[in-house]
Formats: sequence, structure tokens, C-alpha cells
Amino acid sequence: MAALALLLAAAPLSAQKKAETRLYQKTLSKPSLEAFDKFLKKYPSSVYAGDILARKDTLLNISPYGEAEAAAILADFLPAGTQFRALAERREAVDRIYGVCLEGEGLGLDQVRIVTLRDGQDGWAQEGVYDAPAADAEGMQTREFIDDTSVIDIRGTRYLFFHYLMGGAAGQTYVSAAYSPQTDEFGCVSFRGKDIRERSGHVPPYNILGRSDEAMLSGMERPWMRLLLKDIQDNEWLEYVPENFWLTDAAIQWWTEQNPDALTSATHLKFNILQQESSLVEEFQAAKGKKSSSKYTAALIDHRGWTVIVVYQKASSDYVLAWAEPECKDHYRDRLLNSIAFDDANTLALSYYHGNRTFKYRLNLTSKNLRRN
Repeated sequence: MAALALLLAAAPLSAQKKAETRLYQKTLSKPSLEAFDKFLKKYPSSVYAGDILARKDTLLNISPYGEAEAAAILADFLPAGTQFRALAERREAVDRIYGVCLEGEGLGLDQVRIVTLRDGQDGWAQEGVYDAPAADAEGMQTREFIDDTSVIDIRGTRYLFFHYLMGGAAGQTYVSAAYSPQTDEFGCVSFRGKDIRERSGHVPPYNILGRSDEAMLSGMERPWMRLLLKDIQDNEWLEYVPENFWLTDAAIQWWTEQNPDALTSATHLKFNILQQESSLVEEFQAAKGKKSSSKYTAALIDHRGWTVIVVYQKASSDYVLAWAEPECKDHYRDRLLNSIAFDDANTLALSYYHGNRTFKYRLNLTSKNLRRN
């Protein structure tokens, strides 16, 4: 009698488990949101509930498309040959593909284009497109993707991390960037400077001596932005110039860009004020043979491959870059800026040797007018 009572008590439990298992197997045979919800509603405490919830989340939020598949779909919506990187996303059972493009009609080198596709009843269609501000491209003429692309999950948010390289007469700029479809965030960190590759076949196709824009960045409290900066800092092919030299290089570059005809035909120049941290200010203070007038003190300096004239303005206490030209490498064949002297309080005479010939330029430090003799 006791054994029979135990069997009768266990029968409903056994029947319930069998029914639960049958529904679980049926749910897996034809998975859908409705089937998952039906199972969880009927058996919320089931041993299968965790698996059903995971499968439901997969159906809702995990895309079945890999990077290559997403890129192949997106390519059909872009002009042939467009440079882009693609990321697939599924949210609430809706599939989208996001593309980051470096090319497109009207797209500047200081922008990237974000293209969004959505999968609907009639297949894939473009849902949106916008141009996001990216890294400064002043002086750059070309741009291309470089190095690896990756998708990184940070606290449940996915980011597409990618890199691109810009080039031009001003040098090269390496950019580490990230985009998140979930939050629609885009950001980048750039490293700008001189291409110091020793050969054209260098792998990777860059080796830059310069500086990053980290001092100008905002939003560094966000983990993904810190990852971008670390990516720049850890790259062995991005070599940092000390701050004092960087300021000098930037000042000389500005002067030469503003005065492209200084060595040939210019009659008026533009000067730039040097920051106190510039190595040219250090060099000026240590220079011997400085020349002075009642208004100015001038020094002729060979520094970092350039021959420059730094002038101290007594009235304002400013140091200015008044002259810059490539340093003479061959004194027998190339022009050599040999010395400077004041003709009067405002006028500085620049004396040159060029082979057996001598000549002078006269630069008025107040009016910035230039005369050639």
C-alpha cells in the first residue's frame, strides 16, 4: 500500500517532466520567438529555461552574418572600388549592416561616411547615410585602410575598430578609429608627422616620426577612446618626437607654407611667434654671435636640417621665426647663408656665398618686406 501511494504521488511529476521535455524538443525543432515565449510562459522554472532564454537572445540580437558576408552584401550598394569596412548587427530580430566608407561623392578626407542597410520583407535596402567628422586632413591628398579590422565588445556594446593612413606633401597621418552601431558613436585618434621609411617596400607602408593629437581629444573617460589612444601609443611604427622638437618642426612647416617663394621672388614675408617650449627658443638662448639693434636681437641657427633666423622682439618679449631654408649640405655647390648683421634698427642683412659669388638679402623686421641685392 505504501509503495503504491508513492508511485501515484510521483506519477504527476513524471508526466509533467515528459510533457516539458516534449515541448522543449518541439520548440527546438521549429525555433521562433513565439515558440520560445510559449515554453517560458508554461515552464518558467524549467531546467531548460536557461537554454531557451539564450536561444531567444541569439534569435533577437546575434547576427548570422560574418564580416565577409556583410561586406559582400554592402558592396552591391556602393560604387565599384569604394574603400569600406562592414559590420553586421541584429537587434530585436532586425538585421542591419553598417559600412564605414573612406570614399564617396562629396566626401572630404576629414570625414567618413556611415551607410546603413536593413533587411526587410523585400530584402536588403539602404536605410540611412551620413558623413561623420574624422581626423584632420590638412595637407593630405590620399587615404586608404591599413592594418587589421576588429570587432570588440565593451560592456555589452560592440565597436568596429579600424585604421586608415593619409598621405601628402605634409607627410603622413595614421588614424585609429572606432564606430558603434548600437550607440551611433564614432571617434578617432590620429598620429601625424614625417614619413621616415628607409625604403618604399617597407611593411607596413608607414613609419612616422611625429605626434598624436591626444592633447586635443575629449571623451577620454570612455573605455573605447582609451583603447584607441593605446593602439596609437603601442604601435612601434609610430615614433614620438619630443614636444620641443615637435613645436619647432610645426613652426618651420608653417613658415615655409606661408612663404613658398621666399628663396626666389617673394618681396614680403609672414612671421610666426614661437612658443616658449620650442627648441628654437632653447637654441636662441644658447646661440653665440647674436646680433642686436635697439628693437631686436637676432640669431642665425642651424637646427634639425634647417638654417633659421630667430628674432627676439624687445618691445613684446616674443620670439619669432623670421627666416627658414634648408641647411646647406655642400658649401662648394649650394648657397650658404653665412652671416647676418643689422643695417639699422629694423633692417637685417643676410649675407650669402654661392660658389665664388656673394650676395645679400635685406629683411625689414618691422614691415617684413624683403629686398634682394
